[in-house]
Amino acid sequence: MKRKTKKLENVPKLKLQTVPCMLCRLCQGEHSEELWKMHKGTVEMALSKTQHKKLWTMQIGFGPRCAAFLDNGYESETVVPSGLNPAEHLHPIYMSCTACGLFLGSPEQEYADMLGGMCLKCFRELTDQTAYWYDIPPARKILKEGVRIRMYCDSKGKWHKLYGNFVDDNLGGVVNP
Repeated sequence: MKRKTKKLENVPKLKLQTVPCMLCRLCQGEHSEELWKMHKGTVEMALSKTQHKKLWTMQIGFGPRCAAFLDNGYESETVVPSGLNPAEHLHPIYMSCTACGLFLGSPEQEYADMLGGMCLKCFRELTDQTAYWYDIPPARKILKEGVRIRMYCDSKGKWHKLYGNFVDDNLGGVVNP
């Protein structure tokens, strides 16, 4: 008896909606609904300022690649005439803080839904986290907790600071506070 096999055209396929974000290029499933709307709104607002509706990517220095758009000064995005470089007319798309208007960094952009679209400075001011010890770098905090500093001279006669918990030999291996 012959086995009947279904043709592949007749079998419905489960299509996963993995639409990448236009701003950060992560999948839609990795965003909350509010963050997805914020990223999409930022890109749509940037594209509304130009006649070219195509998204580009650009990299500034050694930083990450980011979304960009062509300004209105560029004439054609399909044919590159001699002397016109499209990279000179690209402008990066950044999210701006809802409170102060400055651009957000990548961690702030990633957690924009939790921060309410604000930069960390504005969020800290809103939540009254403005005590001086929030701004102390970790190295200064460690130095206050008993790390000792010793000076040493290198082979060229230059003095340097050495940080650590040093043991004094004359005290029988006890750490000197």
